[in-house]
Amino acid sequence: MKSGFVAIIGRPNAGKSTLLNAIIGKKISIVSNKPQTTRLAIQGVYHEKNLQIVFVDTPGIHKPKARLGEIMNAQAYASLQDIDMVLLLVDASKAFGSGDQFIVNRLLHLPKVMVVFNKIDLTNVTLIESLKKAYASVLPQASQFEISALKKTFIEDLILAIKPHLKTGPAFFPKDVLTNFPESFQLMEAIREQVLHFTYEEIPHSVAIVIDQIKSENNHRTLYASIVVEKDSQKGILIGKNGSMLKKIRQRVMQQVEKNMGLTLSLELFIKVEPNWRDSPNRLKEFGLF
Repeated sequence: MKSGFVAIIGRPNAGKSTLLNAIIGKKISIVSNKPQTTRLAIQGVYHEKNLQIVFVDTPGIHKPKARLGEIMNAQAYASLQDIDMVLLLVDASKAFGSGDQFIVNRLLHLPKVMVVFNKIDLTNVTLIESLKKAYASVLPQASQFEISALKKTFIEDLILAIKPHLKTGPAFFPKDVLTNFPESFQLMEAIREQVLHFTYEEIPHSVAIVIDQIKSENNHRTLYASIVVEKDSQKGILIGKNGSMLKKIRQRVMQQVEKNMGLTLSLELFIKVEPNWRDSPNRLKEFGLF
């Protein structure tokens, strides 16, 4: 069989997590319209007869404003080591800029790079042709491909395009394994996704989720978790008037966990304030972010 590791790299909001979920056919990585949604390199395992591809969804490369941002960038770059192929995911609705060149400079030494133009449903012929020329000039060794991860357009063709670049080798995961992260991490991310969904401004970037206690019984989970923020004002927003915001988050998490993970969930959420936790190596380590 053929097998290998393929890293998905790109700028924030290029659609990396959406692409991973479209490829695997199940929600593996959380998605939002907020930059830096993905904080850790998340593996999704694609299974086919005589083929296994481990896709690595990486944090969006950006100019960091805190220690957490530096770690996220480092995780993205580390994912390029010992990789069989890199998919450079590009938002085809935006022109080539300095941030794109910054990422390209990190890929020049890699032999197997495919530039994947995403969001083709949101662009036009003139812009995408301009992007193709720009990337052909800076990454002449890279092949190019067009998709819409959201619409799941040309996903199967993308797999076919990747396959010839992989080597003959063993399966890295059993057929029933779709991700490298445990269930507890997926539950934690399900909570963070809904915080991202319901909040704005600085709150999405200031939030960490901590599992305080989890009990399992068949397909039911009883979960006690804390939402960690940096300011009392953020705590107030997350609680909402008479607890309305926290209630909305809780209800949406339970619905999404049942839909995406097939589990029923009893959930209790608490809000804790930890000033400047994003710049604290000890807290980042305790929160499992490096």
